[in-house]
Amino acid sequence: MKFINKIKIVVVTTLIALFFTGCNTTNKIAKKKLKDITSLKPKEIVILLGARIWDGVSERQIENYRRVFSFGDTDKDGRHSKKEYIENGRYMTTQARQGIFKASDANNDGFVTQSEYVENRIITDEAKRIFNEMDADQNGILTDFEFFTAGKIKEQNLAEEIFLALDSNGNKELIIPEYLRVWGKWARNISP
Repeated sequence: MKFINKIKIVVVTTLIALFFTGCNTTNKIAKKKLKDITSLKPKEIVILLGARIWDGVSERQIENYRRVFSFGDTDKDGRHSKKEYIENGRYMTTQARQGIFKASDANNDGFVTQSEYVENRIITDEAKRIFNEMDADQNGILTDFEFFTAGKIKEQNLAEEIFLALDSNGNKELIIPEYLRVWGKWARNISP
């Protein structure tokens, strides 16, 4: 119980800090001279695309993510081991669980803590929502045309650079796993 209370304090403190420091983030980014992708921090790119990250999630949703986390924490130590999550997981394919585990394990210690899991869920759920908003024909493939016409990035050159950075295989189409690999790094302010 003490562990849960500590996590709650960390999350609430983080949310308060993000609220006060990040309220004007989008306005600050908009005022920058946006010549190319190198003029932006990775996290600023996802904000331009509509991400709110911690600002966009309710306490109820965070509690739901924690509840889901606890289902997989079979030994109740406050973290998922590879065995618990990948080998013994019941949802999705083993390959999908491996990818999610790798993305969630922010400190690469071989375990996913509850806070790492919650952060990853916040980032990926929002990223999927934004992807689906831009996927005009809702076929699960985001083409370069759909990305540009979605109008999220006003400067065409910048939009092209962002799409190219997301399009890791260079086929002018994005699928969710490909998109999430780059998005997740950007949302955590890590350059791809």
